[in-house]
Amino acid sequence: MPLLDLTEKNLTKNIFKLSIPVAIENLLHMSVFIVDAVMVGRLGTDALAAVGLAGTLYFTISMVFSSLSVGSASIIARHIGAKEKEIAQVVGSQAVLMSLVLGIVVTPFLLIFAQQMLVLMSAETQVSALGKSYLQIVGGFFVFRMIILACNGILRGAGDTKTPMKVTIIINCINILFNWLLIFGIGPFPGLGVAGAAWATAISYTIGAVMLCTKLFTGRCVLHISISRIIRVHFESVKRIIHISVPAAIDAFLTQIGFLFFAKIVAILGTVPLAAHQIAIRIESISFMPGFALAVSTATLVGQSIGAKNVNLALLSMRRSCYFAMALMGFFAFIFLIFPGQMAMIFKPEPSVLSLAVVCVMIAAIEQPALAIYMVYSGGLRGAGDTISPMIITIVGTLCFHVPISYLFGITLGWGLAGVWFGSALDWICRAIAIYILYRRGRWKRVKV
Repeated sequence: MPLLDLTEKNLTKNIFKLSIPVAIENLLHMSVFIVDAVMVGRLGTDALAAVGLAGTLYFTISMVFSSLSVGSASIIARHIGAKEKEIAQVVGSQAVLMSLVLGIVVTPFLLIFAQQMLVLMSAETQVSALGKSYLQIVGGFFVFRMIILACNGILRGAGDTKTPMKVTIIINCINILFNWLLIFGIGPFPGLGVAGAAWATAISYTIGAVMLCTKLFTGRCVLHISISRIIRVHFESVKRIIHISVPAAIDAFLTQIGFLFFAKIVAILGTVPLAAHQIAIRIESISFMPGFALAVSTATLVGQSIGAKNVNLALLSMRRSCYFAMALMGFFAFIFLIFPGQMAMIFKPEPSVLSLAVVCVMIAAIEQPALAIYMVYSGGLRGAGDTISPMIITIVGTLCFHVPISYLFGITLGWGLAGVWFGSALDWICRAIAIYILYRRGRWKRVKV
């Protein structure tokens, strides 16, 4: 695969060349949990709430450790821009090694403390029992999820977003097939219910990890990762990855803790609001795809542009990507306002769950422009190696807005699920303003990686 042409003339082309595969990939990745929820939803409200809560927890842990790929992608992008391919390959190899170690360390934690974590999220007894079986099964294969995250980060830093997309398509097809076979019991396969959905996800992730490793290890892409580079620890590369990844990890941890407490606040309201919340979250997650995709493409372009000593192109990449993100997420906001009921009906919810889900989807429309701004500019800053600025915003947002304001509106003032979602919308609006101010100050231009 040829390297990106880092010129202003081809900027828009590069933005969409990078972002469209990422959008498709992440839409399909999120659909793994959406498909699980749709198919499990036919088993009842408890099953839907259990998979939603356990899936949220698993996704939370994955996102925290995905910070490793953020750090490696930023460094790799800069070296690719500077035409230092060999150094980029060393960094990528060390990222794979670190992902393997983290995956092995985290797996026992997921197996042992699955139910305790669900109980802490205020899940009811039956919901936590069902969620435990789901979380333990997917958690047992967590190392393969880590490998996927590491490989995707390496490829994106090098400007290859098509390979992760293609692998994700295969992951989804496998997941749907085994969901059908194992949830309901088709032919010789047993009907495992919630556990069947977990096994389908675990199998699909394992196959996806093997495919990505095959691509990187055989040298059929921009970078070549080898066993010899992995087993030979390069402490300078590890140090550089950690330097960028730790603030990103804190950022991701606090973001996901905010989401978990968000879910915990919802769980206090009962099983019906929890089920409605899970439906609304999955619907809104669709709108995240263009923003996240453009954030990833911006991070790659900014990193490679700075590596090539073209700061003006980095600036232009962020601005132009933000325009595209606001347009696309604005479109989703319109859809959320006009067709909330039709979208929620896909999950076949009970009437009480449906009415609450519709309200949440309509509130989600409010925060879409703010999310677009925050995603793109934070992605650009991370691509430049500035993971501290987004971390600071996350700390303030989580501690001062996301959790306390949502609790105030939803529980203290008695506004219920709608109040919780209004608190979230206010949080994202404030974060968008803050990230734009930090972008304008320009600290990211002087960061060393």
